[in-house]
Amino acid sequence: MLKIFAAALLAASAASSGVLSNPFTHPPMTDASNLFKTGGPTDTFINHFDQHRVATDIYMQFHIAALYPNQTITITQERFFQPLAYAKGAPWHTLVVRELDDVESIKRTWYVPSMRRRDGDGVVQDQVVFAGYEIAWGFQSFIAIVGSWTEGYASITQWHLIGEDEQAAKQLIHDCAAFMSTVTDAVWVFEQSYWKPDFELWKAVQKASWNDVVLDDKLKSSIQDDYRSFFKSEEVYKHLEVPWKRGLIFLGPPGNGKTISLKAIMKEVNVPLLYVKSFHTYQGDELGIRAVFAQARAFAPCVLVLEDLDSLITDQNRAFFLNEVDGLDDNDGLLLIGSTNHVDRLDPALSSRPSRFDRKYAFPNPSKAERRAYAVYWQDKLAYNKDLKFPDELLDTFADKTSKFSFAYMKEAFISTLLILAGQEPTYQIHFGPTLLEQIKKLRQQMEDGEEAMMTGSGGYAGAEAAYAGMSWGRNGQEQVDEAVGEGMWGRREEQRGGLMVPVGQKVFGRGV
Repeated sequence: MLKIFAAALLAASAASSGVLSNPFTHPPMTDASNLFKTGGPTDTFINHFDQHRVATDIYMQFHIAALYPNQTITITQERFFQPLAYAKGAPWHTLVVRELDDVESIKRTWYVPSMRRRDGDGVVQDQVVFAGYEIAWGFQSFIAIVGSWTEGYASITQWHLIGEDEQAAKQLIHDCAAFMSTVTDAVWVFEQSYWKPDFELWKAVQKASWNDVVLDDKLKSSIQDDYRSFFKSEEVYKHLEVPWKRGLIFLGPPGNGKTISLKAIMKEVNVPLLYVKSFHTYQGDELGIRAVFAQARAFAPCVLVLEDLDSLITDQNRAFFLNEVDGLDDNDGLLLIGSTNHVDRLDPALSSRPSRFDRKYAFPNPSKAERRAYAVYWQDKLAYNKDLKFPDELLDTFADKTSKFSFAYMKEAFISTLLILAGQEPTYQIHFGPTLLEQIKKLRQQMEDGEEAMMTGSGGYAGAEAAYAGMSWGRNGQEQVDEAVGEGMWGRREEQRGGLMVPVGQKVFGRGV
């Protein structure tokens, strides 16, 4: 494999034999007839990998430059320099990329499962380890040699742009990186040491609506006024000579509207959305926290979401986190929203001091009035079904029977009732009320059993709470389970692959080609 890799590296010199029709033209290349002799670059390259290798990036730069003595070589490891994706997403004919047949590529084929099982069986893609491309960009053309390898814990992808105009190559890097880093219709998610756009999460956020959030009217209005006024008040903050930043904490037991409220906020604000799954990196949490706030400052004004604060902020990383929030760096335009199911586990330095998290919003178990309002919400939701009878007198009965229920428990009562009755058509309208009350009774027993198990240390509710928290960004019922499993599988596969992924067999990239 090492010899193949080395041969592929040197085979770029042979690309001149395959001149493409316009808009592609090849720069002149050196004669490669003597490059495979003993002591030449091939032996040097193989020895580099056979021994304890260092500085692969410099090594590749040096030897590729030797193959193109009359050309400029522009090197980049910029992670947003993704010319194949840029060619696909940019306006028509902005950029066209063609893989060079004369360069022996190294690829690994992977099966990529669907994000959700019902979307199909997935696809097979190629991971590019080494390849050569020709890039046509406006009136410019470049040979591009790309190689990927691992240095320590890091996966490196290095592009070598070979052409006559170094400034043009740098402008291409700029335009491509600017386009690829300006992602719309996505939530930026930080996990495993780096940021990545999550389009599925953005789609889930778009389904949220304040109309579906049943909360105390004063609480809902207060939250809405808070974030809406923040983004409109930059000049007010400046006039008062205070930093234009704000921090909110949503707290309370699971299942009472924290996550759906976060989604409703994220859908409404017209600013970049950043979500942190973990601060952990292979170099420690300090690097992760620094990377998170650096991205937030770059994207400001923006919303930065830290769900499950009590898990994200630990004794070991708290000082670093507070330094980023309170330090000398400019956090203007940052709306920081944290949530926790366990406010008692938060350090007072986080929960009690303004200027870090300025307001705390409690999401307790719903009152009787809120429980009745939630039943009204479902009554309206089911009104389209003329066969299903949901009488007004059932509203008060539901509110009375669901004392201490969270919104999640009440939702489960309705969902389980409808699932049971779905198999009893056409007589389910007769049994809707009794079936709903029976499900409430079972959930009550389940809740009490869980509390007893939690008191005796045998799991129960604590385990259910952990499961709920772990899937809180999913959707309902089986779909939620499918997504939780699918995203975990995707994450593991993505971590294994890394590097540059392309559809199997695709040689040309660009819109309109």
